[in-house]
Amino acid sequence: MAFFRRKNESSTQEEPQPVTIESLNGTRKKGGPTPTRKQAEAARRERLTKPVDKKEAARMQRSERQKALLARDNTPEKALARDYVDSRRHIGEFLLPGMIVILGATLLNSIAPAISLYATVFMYVFILSVLVSSLLLWRGFKKLLAERLPKASSRGLMFYLINRSIQIRRFRMPAPRINRGDSF
Repeated sequence: MAFFRRKNESSTQEEPQPVTIESLNGTRKKGGPTPTRKQAEAARRERLTKPVDKKEAARMQRSERQKALLARDNTPEKALARDYVDSRRHIGEFLLPGMIVILGATLLNSIAPAISLYATVFMYVFILSVLVSSLLLWRGFKKLLAERLPKASSRGLMFYLINRSIQIRRFRMPAPRINRGDSF
């Protein structure tokens, strides 16, 4: 076994030919000359940053966002959860406006400390009542889900349901399909 070979010595074994994609697919020619680096970078930049105005860019972004939301919310379980929440009024709808009022009342600590104390106590009671209401809402929805869609999974629906119930009705996405008090 020699570590060094001389140039005029030939090996007795033939080296295997490397397998290339072209040899597997047949002979193919390139469509044209290889672009220069400057041309390739310019083409890449053009694909990434298409020249559009602000209104067009906002419209495209809005449509992409709506498509993503529809794909995420396009299951029968989530549709049932949306209709269940939208068919009635919940105390959670008043959580955000209530918290803003309570925050304003707590800022009155230097003027009227009693108001600040009552507002803080009311805030804790309000949050506790929203939690209890959310748990009751979930309990009722689980029964409805078992009746209407017995084989459906409830995975992730609890937070979806609670999140929708604490949003202001006007700002819910997707928009409510039914009015309050309607059957679904």
